[in-house]
Amino acid sequence: MSDAKDVFRVQNYYPQFAHCSLPATFAFLREPEISALVNGEYTGRNAESAIRRISEAMRPFRGRHFVSTDFAAPTDSPRFLSSKRGAVVSAQSAWYSLAGSAKIRALAAAGDVQCVCIRKFREFDVPREFRLFVKNGELVAMSQRFLTRHFRRLVRRQEDYWNVAKMFFEEIRSSLPVDTLAIDIYITCKRKVIVVDINPWGEPTDPLMFRDWNREVTEPLGCLLVPPPCMISGDVHVSF
Repeated sequence: MSDAKDVFRVQNYYPQFAHCSLPATFAFLREPEISALVNGEYTGRNAESAIRRISEAMRPFRGRHFVSTDFAAPTDSPRFLSSKRGAVVSAQSAWYSLAGSAKIRALAAAGDVQCVCIRKFREFDVPREFRLFVKNGELVAMSQRFLTRHFRRLVRRQEDYWNVAKMFFEEIRSSLPVDTLAIDIYITCKRKVIVVDINPWGEPTDPLMFRDWNREVTEPLGCLLVPPPCMISGDVHVSF
């Protein structure tokens, strides 16, 4: 019997969204290889077997790659946290990134890793990454994906990006695996939308500028952005 969260495994939703996603291939792991991942093994028969499987799946793409598993990427691995931003150049470096991630090892231990997803690495312009919020089959909001700062140029494009998202949503509405979820997208300079990931509604998915998964929404909120920093003037006294 399948789990309700199985629809959010990348290998399950990708076929429906391949036309609007980055090209991807999949390396399905065997149980001994998953055990090697759980144990963080970089070498050994099972690790080497997994590396060969990943290498085969990498063949369609040249250059740098981006790897993830069913539900997540190894964003806590040293390679991801470095200036490489998760890019790997070989199956071995891909496996090292996965096995070096506490998050991926925990998912594997919980039975939530079946495969490795390989995509050609692409640099994204951070201000054009967004999360769409779909509730009961309706697009209710979109949020700036990374909340590290306020981008003034986003304010000028705020309404335009919201309109792009609405048009895109109408195109994919019938393909959604469930009617309440969150979709990570990237809007290119030519206003093309790329699906990056599909996530369940609620924790552990971050609500970002939507703030609260339980908030009541009576009408669409539009594109939600990090506000500009506040400036304090006058006679200001600070004490500690």
